[in-house]
This record gives sequence, structure tokens and C-alpha cells, in this order.
Amino acid sequence: MTKPEDETFGVPRFLAFIDLGYLEEALAVADAHLSRKIGTVATTEDRNRAGNVNATRQSLMRAAFIASFASIEQNLDELAHIERNKQKVKLVPSDLKDRGIKRSLAYANKVLDKKLSTESHPWKDLLLLQEVRNHLVHYGPGFSDSSEHIKRFERLEKTEYVSLRPSICFTMEQMNRIFGLYMECIQDFSS
Repeated sequence: MTKPEDETFGVPRFLAFIDLGYLEEALAVADAHLSRKIGTVATTEDRNRAGNVNATRQSLMRAAFIASFASIEQNLDELAHIERNKQKVKLVPSDLKDRGIKRSLAYANKVLDKKLSTESHPWKDLLLLQEVRNHLVHYGPGFSDSSEHIKRFERLEKTEYVSLRPSICFTMEQMNRIFGLYMECIQDFSS
């Protein structure tokens, strides 16, 4: 039996950022659907239903954020490999001690002679989102009373990419902004 995924056109890994567009569209559809499910909130039962729907929405948004972040990491790594092959450089990104986005940036700057500043937009914002991703993966959406978490909470409450209620939450507008940031990073890395 042929499965639908066997018939879809596969794209090279470096074009996989197209998946971000599909993910963004799926989120928009799910967000609109969940918004309609809330309806009017007049009774305690309505408030409980709305709370459950919003919890579902946030679980979906956080999962999509983590998946999208993995995609941007993979795409930057692939762009580094493509440029490495063009320049015929022997050193590969995995030869560096860094991992993820920091490795791709270090490789681009040190080996490929790019000038990508982690202190300027869009990279500073992307590294902040990496902190959000790491927090979600290792601690979940909440914060403890530790000094590390208090400092992180204070940094994150100043950004336009997340909302803290008091846990990490996303709106559809914030997810759109995040996907736009990813595209800025891909364009900057590619130039």
C-alpha cells in the first residue's frame, strides 16, 4: 500500500526551510479553529473550557516553536556545508566544538570569512530564541525561583517574541514574527 508521504516530492535538505511555511500555515489553521471553540465565556463551565482550549493552543505553539527551531538549526548547518563545498574547505562544521546555531555562526565567521555579528539583529534575537528553546526542552514552560531562571525571565519579558503568563506562551503574531526572523537569518547567512 502506498502512503501519502511516499508520493510527496522530497526536497534537498537545504530547501527544507519550506517546511517552515507549511508549519506556519498549519498553526494559523489550528489557531483559528481553537479560537472558534472558545466562543463566549459566561459561565464557570465556559471558563474551564476556554482554559483547556488555551492550554491546548499553547502546547501546540510551544511544540511548533521547538520543531521550527530545529529546522533553522539544520538549515544554517546545511548552508555552511554548501558554502564549504563551494570554497573547497577541508574543515567541516562538526570539527568545531560548538553545536547548533553557535557552531554554524562560528564556522561562517572563522572558516568561511563571513562577518555575522551575534551582537546585532537578527542574530542576537535568534540566540535569545535559542535560550527559549533550550529552556522549553530542559525545563518546560515554567520558571523556578533559581537566580538563573529569574534572570532569564527578566530577559524574556522584554522581547516581542514570547509572552510570559507567567510561563512561556506564544501568540500567532509572535510565531509569524519568529518565522520572519528565521528568514532574515537565512538571507543574512546566505549573502
